[in-house]
Amino acid sequence: MITTAMKYRRNIRRFIGAAIMLPVMMMLLLSSCYRRLIEEDEIRQEALIQVNIDWNSSGIDSNTIHKVSIRFFPKDDNGAAFDCYLEGNESQGEIMVPVGSYSVIVFNEAINDANYWANSIVFSDENSYNDFAANAVTLSETARLQQFPYYVPQQGEQFIIEPIRRLASWSLDNFEVTDNMILVTQGYRPASSLTVEENNMLNALKQITMRALIRPVTITAQVENLVSAQTMYLAMQGLSRKVNMATGITTHSPSTYLFILNGRQYALNQRDGTARNTFLCFGRTPEPESYIITADILLRSNVLYEPTTPLLFNVTNQLISGYQTNVPVNLNISIILPYIEGGVAIDDWGDDEELTVIQ
Repeated sequence: MITTAMKYRRNIRRFIGAAIMLPVMMMLLLSSCYRRLIEEDEIRQEALIQVNIDWNSSGIDSNTIHKVSIRFFPKDDNGAAFDCYLEGNESQGEIMVPVGSYSVIVFNEAINDANYWANSIVFSDENSYNDFAANAVTLSETARLQQFPYYVPQQGEQFIIEPIRRLASWSLDNFEVTDNMILVTQGYRPASSLTVEENNMLNALKQITMRALIRPVTITAQVENLVSAQTMYLAMQGLSRKVNMATGITTHSPSTYLFILNGRQYALNQRDGTARNTFLCFGRTPEPESYIITADILLRSNVLYEPTTPLLFNVTNQLISGYQTNVPVNLNISIILPYIEGGVAIDDWGDDEELTVIQ
């Protein structure tokens, strides 16, 4: 026969059992939302960082990009910089970053991809956030003489190869990854445990807007008696050959680009017309600025044209007033050539014929 005392003891045992099971059930419930906090050495010591990139102001079609470099410069010691990459999708993705304080520079492609940059751009000071820069490659004297034999260099003049690829960058001076960010992004702690600053860091690389470091310049020559010209060699002095990757600011390193005017269009008289060329460059130098175009014209009669007044054009004001990011700067010059009646066609003379000069 069950007495009242026995019922009372049974209820007490049930109450105690329920009290013991409640914390266990709560732990199981929580474990279904967050990963079990395992030993520290079993956790991957990197935070999962989301990256979103806007290429609209870069001058680059994102579909032409092979990869994106996200370069981290450690602040706490003198350790070497390291890169994380986005490949496959150049506008968004995820990277893993270890604990530390960094400065960050984002740019298209990779600094060690010599094939992509085609020996026209090289990078310097790769481990310094403040000094990391892109540089135009120097044109060798042998190549200059072969390609532009009529140009007479000035003392100390620097000739560079045109950057044949576009380059863009973005930078952030202060970026930090904490242990807590690692635990949250790997699912061991709730997002509510993040501080305001940690949350800002997790969102910092979601707002990248790339800026152009390479800009186009278009030069158009209005030429009287264009039909007389066989080859129009031009040199443009004054553009920079070096740009800082973090700031996008060029150095005062004036250099000379050598190129040939092509893209001819003739007027109705079939004698006059225009010739043009568009090339890429790092852009203007800091003040003082001076941009000069020099022209050497080889006529169809295999004669180098030397007018009484040298063909020199100061385009400084044109370049400064028309300079806009990603919009070609249009520079215009005018040239008057003598009319060569019955001139020799381009294919009618050989490479070994002697060059004569018209005074």
